[in-house]
Amino acid sequence: MAIELKADSWRRYMLYRSGERYMTFEPEEKRKEAVEAGKKFTASAYADAWAKDAELVKRVRAFLGENFHWHQRLAKVGADLDVVQTLMDMVRGGSVVVIPEKPVFSAGDAAWPPKKPASSSFWGVENYDPPRYASVQERYPAQIAELQANETPWSEIEAMNDSINQKFMHAAVLIDPLGMLPTFARAGWISKYGLPDLSTWGQDADTNDDTDTLKDGTSGDAGEGDASPRLDDAQPFEYSEAAIGGETEDLAASTNNPKFAAKMLGYSSQEFRDMVHRFKKQLGIGAADDLEWHDNGDVYHKDIYLDNFHDYTD
Repeated sequence: MAIELKADSWRRYMLYRSGERYMTFEPEEKRKEAVEAGKKFTASAYADAWAKDAELVKRVRAFLGENFHWHQRLAKVGADLDVVQTLMDMVRGGSVVVIPEKPVFSAGDAAWPPKKPASSSFWGVENYDPPRYASVQERYPAQIAELQANETPWSEIEAMNDSINQKFMHAAVLIDPLGMLPTFARAGWISKYGLPDLSTWGQDADTNDDTDTLKDGTSGDAGEGDASPRLDDAQPFEYSEAAIGGETEDLAASTNNPKFAAKMLGYSSQEFRDMVHRFKKQLGIGAADDLEWHDNGDVYHKDIYLDNFHDYTD
């Protein structure tokens, strides 16, 4: 049974089950057009606005309760918004159709169709008419065009990201250069963003230590309260094998000469050159930057540990 959903001065929007007979004497093409028009009308509405119309909700409850027994509970005790949203879902799915029909007028009513009202101003705008309904398919290209017109250029986004990355990297390196430099070198950030000024790194701690020592009246080698010893009266020392004790301590050898480093680490000249190339490329070290090799394979740059050289064999 058909029930009126809404009505205005132009149309009555009627609810039908999809299997009911509607527009009986109209061709199939017009029936399909009417169904699509009803879908557009329903899709353009706001469920929360319809839910505030008590009479509309009452008619929808009656329609669902009479035509869909599985919605009896919803029709009786369901929330108004749930009732309206259920109807919209059913129209969208096709189990319910909304058919726009011309309103029925009595003999005393004005002639159909009604005359177009005279133009009037609305909030200072002459000849105001509400915007026509536009489908999602029609709105989408306009929204994309607006986004593209107002979008931030990629070059600006990239520049902002680089600025943030550089500030982050420099701050992290200044806090812990020994721990952070190898990580950023592997990521290629050192070659891209450069190094912060490390010339004063560690000097504050050294200065504080020296100041504390002077305040105590001591030196690093002298006893507490003693002045540094003078060497004017020191006796000459003659080296002999007997002077060497039984215990020895191994000290790490190091060099910044690639030729000596290759021999020290046990690589041929060509193999060593290839490893140096891989090492600097992966860690973002400049080709002209000097490296310092230790005999255990550790490599330093400006007294900062980078990585172990043995890990870069082919």
